[in-house]
Amino acid sequence: MSLLEVTGLTHSFGENYLFKNADFTLNKGEHIGIVGQNGAGKSTFIKICTEQLIPDSGRIVWQPNTKIGYLDQYAQIEKSVAMREFLQSAFSGLYEIENRMNELYCQSANGDMAKLGMAARYQEELERKEFYLIDTKIEQVATGLGLTAVGLDRPIEQMSGGQRAKVILAKLLLEKPDILLLDEPTNFLDKEHVTWLAEYLSSLPNAFLVVSHDY
Repeated sequence: MSLLEVTGLTHSFGENYLFKNADFTLNKGEHIGIVGQNGAGKSTFIKICTEQLIPDSGRIVWQPNTKIGYLDQYAQIEKSVAMREFLQSAFSGLYEIENRMNELYCQSANGDMAKLGMAARYQEELERKEFYLIDTKIEQVATGLGLTAVGLDRPIEQMSGGQRAKVILAKLLLEKPDILLLDEPTNFLDKEHVTWLAEYLSSLPNAFLVVSHDY
């Protein structure tokens, strides 16, 4: 099943064509890398797919309700929070479920079995989605990308641009969307962390598209 279909794509800058009547399909669970030198049009292709750029011609169609995680090498990030809090926001939906569960447990203290049963179902959902392993998952990804040396409780505003880029990447990996679009994800990683990222991505059941100058 295709998550993304690109047909008849043509785009140029002046007289230089980056794409001419090109077709492309990304299927569910498929892993694709687009590798080329700087200036070859890799980031332009990602921007066309995410509708940041309008191509000269062609059609870009996403499957409805596809959850997309996009890493922009120039993305901005909220600087007023600590790294740990920012990474925990990847699981915001689960934290909301936990809050509802706790409220229902409190409300069922008077013996309301209906609310107690609903709270128990929320707890089962949290266990099924590995909510109680969130801290472990954050530690694993942060370690893999070399962020634990920075300190998970360090405010993001005290980090360098490269460190912030790695934090954004870490959050995307933790969110596990239907498809990851990664624009030059290795720019701020050393060899050890590039190897970890490659192994992590290879093990994902989700689809991803990586554009990079680094084969």
